[in-house]
Amino acid sequence: MRISKSTAPILDVLLRFPVKASMKLWIIFSALLSLAACTTVPRDAGSAADIERRASARLELAKAYFAEGNHAIALEEANRVLDVDPARVDALGLRALALMRLGEPEAARQSMTQALRLAPDDPALHNNMGWLLCETGQPEQALIFFDRALAHKRYAAPANAAMNAGLCSLRLNKFERAEQYFKRALQADAGLLAARSQLARLAAQRGDYRQARLHFTILLPSGQASSQDYALAVDTERRLGDRDAERSIAAQWKRMFPESPQLQAYLSNDINER
Repeated sequence: MRISKSTAPILDVLLRFPVKASMKLWIIFSALLSLAACTTVPRDAGSAADIERRASARLELAKAYFAEGNHAIALEEANRVLDVDPARVDALGLRALALMRLGEPEAARQSMTQALRLAPDDPALHNNMGWLLCETGQPEQALIFFDRALAHKRYAAPANAAMNAGLCSLRLNKFERAEQYFKRALQADAGLLAARSQLARLAAQRGDYRQARLHFTILLPSGQASSQDYALAVDTERRLGDRDAERSIAAQWKRMFPESPQLQAYLSNDINER
């Protein structure tokens, strides 16, 4: 089974910004300027606290850059935090992810390993290490880290690790295991449509089209379905013999993705079959 290109691993480093990332960047940058203007050379505990505040603000800046896709600048900002505090775990973790995005997997792994040495019980780091390993061709090893993340009862985002573990299992052609992970992801976050999409694909792959249909009845109205989802939903209804449902979904598909090559191929075949 091919993993949809629109399905990306879920990382545990970014804040869910209440404002647009660009606005967030300006707010944090302004805060940094304010801190710099009122801080003298550090010589006491109070100055150490100022350094900590500036480092935290700079790390938020790095996260905002990462969220906007400016990975090189995010890396620079994370490194500046680490220049002040080399043992800052969250900066090490973000540095690892930025390095991975920049095509430096070995340096990324070293940074993440260092973070895990400092915080061995951090489930978010285990999830991110799993992603690094899965992306570098070590899916079996990656699943160990995802399972460690999921084993933490206080993990705030278990759906993230479960979803990633499912995607990694697909790379190993372990479809039953992948399905269990995706179901776990949905149990943790019923609104995680990427997991529902994968469950629909797995159901269709084993010939359980009625189960696939159940997932599509939730996925398609969300407005977040991909062209591939529509293609499979149309095929599902055709296999179930419901031509009215098939045509209805095809019409939605045409509205949502009028330029889709998959859609054009379907329409061409449909005309030829009439």
